Amino acid sequence: MDRLDRKQLMQRAQERTGLSDFGELPFEEALEMLIFSLERDARLDAPRRAGTAEMFTGALVKNLRLVDDRKRYPGIAEEVVAEPIFILGLPRTGSTNLHGLMAQCEGIRAPRRWEMALPSPPPEAATYETDPRIAQIHGTEVAAASEELKQKHPISADRPEQCFGLNDYMFMNWSLLAPYELPTYRDWLLTADHRPSYEAHKRALQHLQFRHPGRWVLKYPKHSFTLDALLAVYPDARIIWTHRDPTRIIPSSISLIETFRKATPGFDRKLLGREWASYEELGMRRGLDMRDNLMKPENVIDIHYADVMKDPVAAIERAYNHFGVSLSAESKARVLRFLAENAKDKHGVHTYSAEEFGLSEAMLRTLFKDYIERFGVA
Repeated sequence: MDRLDRKQLMQRAQERTGLSDFGELPFEEALEMLIFSLERDARLDAPRRAGTAEMFTGALVKNLRLVDDRKRYPGIAEEVVAEPIFILGLPRTGSTNLHGLMAQCEGIRAPRRWEMALPSPPPEAATYETDPRIAQIHGTEVAAASEELKQKHPISADRPEQCFGLNDYMFMNWSLLAPYELPTYRDWLLTADHRPSYEAHKRALQHLQFRHPGRWVLKYPKHSFTLDALLAVYPDARIIWTHRDPTRIIPSSISLIETFRKATPGFDRKLLGREWASYEELGMRRGLDMRDNLMKPENVIDIHYADVMKDPVAAIERAYNHFGVSLSAESKARVLRFLAENAKDKHGVHTYSAEEFGLSEAMLRTLFKDYIERFGVA
């Protein structure tokens, strides 16, 4: 493919599946804008263009199969997603660790990489831990991940994962700003209506809980950019907002993004540093503004990184109690087992500094001054 083309990608997906119905949720404008920005901004070479085309075809295949499953199993549409818990906030604030720990609790469902990548047919509780799709994703996505990436972010087919994989086929995907330089697409995302994408997100949860029920705990820092759309689709959502010193988390976040972005021709890590620090500040301010204007205080709780590291069971119990839920003795034991089996830095220590990305601690403290003072995270 000399140039990415929406119609050709959709045709590929239809030929691959033998299906033709992409459903009524609108994704074509988002895909067109994404393609436009990729061709204009991302400096794609032939191998990256081919890899991107395959990734987008896979997302379209997922869409086709989800729509088809919804017809074959009418009960999916009747599933109720009640009071889902979302973990959000600035990145690198311990949300991945907290998500993994909460996923161990009784009655909790947290989406795994394998079931978001290959959701069709709906997974079943009886075979959830032995589903052959787990090995399939271990042999593809996980095997392809570099040791550098694993050092910075835990990756496994059967570990709880960020929930953008639930609605990536809507192509309103903040995660694509990591591997590609996409200013045109980024600016479009900042002004677009994300409600259809969250409707797809909810439909995916209905799909996954159809034969394996539970209360959802979900995690993605970029929900802070679109909290209004999230609450429009999930008015009973409960929010855990994680916090940590920005002078630590912003360089750490940029270091992670660099792992993906450095494949871009002409990559400049100091330009990335300025871009990403400003981007995260914008998300922080937008998220907190929407929180203050749209959320009831009883539906949100603040959890600090230091508190989770000091006593994770106590931190989880505090969150549960805030939402009127008790943490069982069995859940506490499971959390402790998970901690013992998933030691921090088991793939090596992630090292970074603000200065290597053209930043400084003083500049970050100024940029995030309001946040630091509000939540006491200096």
